[in-house]
Amino acid sequence: MSAHTCLDCDIPGEGDCSRCHGKGKVLPDKSFGRFHAEITCPRCKGSGTCPICRGTGEVEIGGEGG
Repeated sequence: MSAHTCLDCDIPGEGDCSRCHGKGKVLPDKSFGRFHAEITCPRCKGSGTCPICRGTGEVEIGGEGG
């Protein structure tokens, strides 16, 4: 198997979640008056790391041959 740069990261290969930019929190889609409360990022579940590569910045490509 071969490791390749994860393209799902905020910046490819960086390891941060692309939705919250590594912060673990995002602004909700709907506003509650003039207050903008942050919520836990639904993509990374608040970890701030890319859920595809788990923060490593690399993904394994390929599999076992038969």
